[in-house]
Amino acid sequence: MEKIGKGKGRSISYNSKRIWRYKWLYMMLIPVMAFYIIFRYVPMYGITIAFKDYNMFKGVFASPWCGFDVFEKIFKNHNFWLAIRNTLSLNLVSLAVSFPLTIIVALMLNEIRLVHFKKITQSILYLPHFVSWVVVAGIAMNLFSQQGGTINNILTSLGLESIPFLSHDGWWIFTYVICNVWKDIGWGTIIYLAALSGVDESLYEAAYLDGASKLQRLIYITIPCIKPVIVMLLILSVSKMMTIGLDAPLLLGNSKVMSVSEVISTYVYRIGIERAEYGVSTAIGLFQSLVNIVILLMADRFAKLIGEEGII
Repeated sequence: MEKIGKGKGRSISYNSKRIWRYKWLYMMLIPVMAFYIIFRYVPMYGITIAFKDYNMFKGVFASPWCGFDVFEKIFKNHNFWLAIRNTLSLNLVSLAVSFPLTIIVALMLNEIRLVHFKKITQSILYLPHFVSWVVVAGIAMNLFSQQGGTINNILTSLGLESIPFLSHDGWWIFTYVICNVWKDIGWGTIIYLAALSGVDESLYEAAYLDGASKLQRLIYITIPCIKPVIVMLLILSVSKMMTIGLDAPLLLGNSKVMSVSEVISTYVYRIGIERAEYGVSTAIGLFQSLVNIVILLMADRFAKLIGEEGII
């Protein structure tokens, strides 16, 4: 026992000396730790609003507890389930379109051998990601508006009927997906290109000497080498099925397509900001986060069942 005690004492003393030796490096962590504690962990106490009869004049601490009454209220609301349905639908459609397209674009960029042309192409593809959704919505209005929109002007000049891109449920979903793909497809290729740069070139050379075509090298070398990255990004994408940013549906949506454009983020915005029902909006946000965590764990578990590593 004495030897064990001495061993622990020596270990603590050794660690203390190392910490003191690198004290300036550890001090550089203080601002980062302070940021996360102040702006990430302390505000988490606000989650208790979901279990209180919150009164903004009494504050979070003085408001009385009400248990799960707020959750019962939102679960009985038809608009809440409509927002969940629309969120899941838009995310599934966007994932089904953008995820494979992102991989295809990354593979196409990887095949470009002219360095300058490749850099220019990448810059053009990355640029939309940095454009504000306000600007994207303005561009979409000018392109897809039924009255005066560029596309409909071309259609009518050809003798065809105009298409209600922004006022018909199905066409609105199409417009929403197109805008999302255009904005983020280039940015999504970055991780795939990084993974592709790590593929051993000797594998391609050996396959080429064995007579493998470019398509065969793509199928049997490139895709298997980046498969772990594809699985990881797919799991992360699936884990955000219950989350949609506020900007896109709010700016592109209107009263005519409310049945498909009302998602959780816009619903929380209307409840929390316009109606000042902070307890309800907090409960919805907490429910949304819990469902995302459950989906993440299920997707990770499924990936491990089929022989992949997963992320947890």
